[in-house]
Amino acid sequence: VTIYTDSQTAIDGLRSCSSSVYSNSRLYYKTTNFELWAIIERTISSKNLTVLPVKVKAHSGNYLNDFADSLANTAHTASSSILISGMDLASAHDFVLTYDNDVVCESNPRHLLKQYYQTQLMRDLLNLTRFHFISLLSSNIDYIVDWELTWFTLNFKPSHDASFTLEHASRHLTFKFKLFLDDLPTLEKLKRTRPDLYMDELTCRSCIDRMEDLMHLFMCKKRRLPMQQILQSYQNHLISKILEAGKLADIDPTPFIAKLTSLSCWSFSSTNWSSSYALVRGCLPKLFIDLFVDLSIPRISAIKVIAAIHNNFVQKFRRRIWNPRSYEKSRWENAMNITYKLKTTPKPSNLPLSTYIPYSSLPPPTLHDSRDSGTDWLKNSMKY
Repeated sequence: VTIYTDSQTAIDGLRSCSSSVYSNSRLYYKTTNFELWAIIERTISSKNLTVLPVKVKAHSGNYLNDFADSLANTAHTASSSILISGMDLASAHDFVLTYDNDVVCESNPRHLLKQYYQTQLMRDLLNLTRFHFISLLSSNIDYIVDWELTWFTLNFKPSHDASFTLEHASRHLTFKFKLFLDDLPTLEKLKRTRPDLYMDELTCRSCIDRMEDLMHLFMCKKRRLPMQQILQSYQNHLISKILEAGKLADIDPTPFIAKLTSLSCWSFSSTNWSSSYALVRGCLPKLFIDLFVDLSIPRISAIKVIAAIHNNFVQKFRRRIWNPRSYEKSRWENAMNITYKLKTTPKPSNLPLSTYIPYSSLPPPTLHDSRDSGTDWLKNSMKY
């Protein structure tokens, strides 16, 4: 059989069929449309055919090439087209993946199983209590989490000058992931991990009014102004990039900026907090990407820009929200004689809490002299 075609891919595939290389599973599943090539290989083998592909120039008016193209185009819509079934593929290998005994898996099983387990892991992640806030976003059509953007941003390593050492980069990455996983050592978490050191009644060391969990870090009245300022800086940074994109595409960016600023994630309130909380945690919205793509910016370029901006936000959050909070907590720990050595020593299991750290016998924080350096307090806290 002589086949005239202008497709080099088809010629390479036919040559592979004739040499029976599809018996190699790794090569077989890496081939595009492997199920079709399996049928072709079986047909050639069962009918003992000799196939001779001939390469012709595209659009050269070759009758046989044009006839083959017309047959291929007709087969896409013809009701008599041959359907792929499990029996068709059975001869290529000892097994074939199907769904519901009817639908044949047309993708690489390695990729399929990897996607399946990734989906299971994602489901398990979102079922964690710390990620239940995601379900509250389902009614917010303007804040749909883009997980590709989120994962890229989490793993993104921003560029820095020479003063930013490898240790700094490692701390930044650790802090970013702890923020995403709600794993920062807030007082409420410390009460659960070290109840011998942190009493249940202990409140935020900045406002003294509320229990300190991750949400309170943003809502605390003592940190409300700097929190709003760094969110505004985040928004301004995005706006500046939208203006640049609009100028490059010769498109008025005004409606895109209006869409961005209308998002509810730019301010915190007791009744509308889920989108702001998601933003700070690092679960970023699809709208961020859409705004740049609609301005003719390639998706991957938009992702890199947003990731860099968000990492800048994380640095500001650590410097202006977390570090001052840690400073206040360290002052209290110093007053309570909770040293770094004490925090890293396992709690004795045979001692009552009241005799291990006698809070009632210690002076209140306001009567205690501060340490020589605020940096010492901060280091003591961040090492925990």
